Amino acid sequence: MAISHGSLPFKEQIDYFKGKTNLPSRAWTDLYAAEHDWAFVVAGTTKRDLLADMRGAVEKAIATGRTLEQFRTDFDKIVGQHGWEYNGGRAWRSRTIFETNLRQSYNAGRETQMADPELRKARPYGLYRHGDSANPRPQHLAWNGTVLPLDDAWWSTHSPQNGWGCKCKKFMVSARDVERMGLKVGPAPVVEYETRIIGVNSPNGPRSVRVPLGIDPGFEHAPGQSRLSSAVPAPRAYDPIPAPGARTSAVPSAGLPNRRPPGALPAPRPAAPSRLMPEGLDDEEYVGRFLKEFGATETSPVVFRDKVGDGIVIGRGLFADAKSGAVKIGERGNARELLLLADALKEPDEVWVRLEWQSEQNKAVVRRRYISRFEIEGEAVPALAVFEVGADGWDGVTTVAPAGTNADYLEQLRIGVRLYRRSDTE
Repeated sequence: MAISHGSLPFKEQIDYFKGKTNLPSRAWTDLYAAEHDWAFVVAGTTKRDLLADMRGAVEKAIATGRTLEQFRTDFDKIVGQHGWEYNGGRAWRSRTIFETNLRQSYNAGRETQMADPELRKARPYGLYRHGDSANPRPQHLAWNGTVLPLDDAWWSTHSPQNGWGCKCKKFMVSARDVERMGLKVGPAPVVEYETRIIGVNSPNGPRSVRVPLGIDPGFEHAPGQSRLSSAVPAPRAYDPIPAPGARTSAVPSAGLPNRRPPGALPAPRPAAPSRLMPEGLDDEEYVGRFLKEFGATETSPVVFRDKVGDGIVIGRGLFADAKSGAVKIGERGNARELLLLADALKEPDEVWVRLEWQSEQNKAVVRRRYISRFEIEGEAVPALAVFEVGADGWDGVTTVAPAGTNADYLEQLRIGVRLYRRSDTE
């Protein structure tokens, strides 16, 4: 098999494509930009059976690394079976369906990989490389060799693919890579915008859009980024973790038994006084410092893998108000102690999982709870940090008050099935 860009499939690429929903459409403008992260469309395909068959052919091509000619065999069969009368010639139409889905799923999968915080530590920069298009766009050629931090806002609109048939690529590179290739970091190219008219032949009529110069309408977004941002757990609006000093009776889990904690928690670990942030910072500053612990920023979430290998998407949405979108720490623990909450996620003393019945939604929810204690110089009692996350959002508790050291209260937190325990020697 001839090897080309995207012809060797990988899990993140396949998962991205499988996560789409088939959506009939009359024109390519029916869905725009990041909406394609969620839907599979073929312009002019309004019959669901036809769309399902076309989606199956594309998914097979992505998952098995099929060539364009192999895809065209399936394309011809589907067209003949459904009697589809499409616009454009066979060669152009089949290539557009094949290459656009292949490249964008590839790019979205790579963006998911690039969100890994450990990879970002080793390779914190993105490198723009021009592809081998037969008729290169001048702006894409000008961007060749651009190196910027992966969280630079420029990537939110200029991450490839940047137009129909665009073959440009984005690579992760280290500082040593940049030096070895004789490149330099930044500054970001100046972004100029232009107004374009789209949908001239659409049943819905034409409309104008503003896009960066050099980027085709509909491509001015980082593939898959909207999926990653939407996967950030929101603050849980109900059923909070019991606060220190409060007594609650544990609700039996459905399917995961509430086991008696085997032994005591590991001894509290020493933590630097700087893990308690200064008072008086605004919420954005507190949240920014929390995100930085994971390599995330306000605009770039990351996928964090915990001690048992489960993934949590860390981003601004952890602290965003559901209605206004503004950062609001509220009652999610003391803002000064947010770094301890980050430590509980990264280096927990214990990780517990339980299946909790959620009466408000009339369903069971699996939740993971991360517990850590810290000896902080100058503090009379150990600090406690608890982070809990599930499909219904997250909640957290942090305290340096004596109530947080109460043995009965700590035992209330240790319910479900324990997945991980830190060694006492660590």
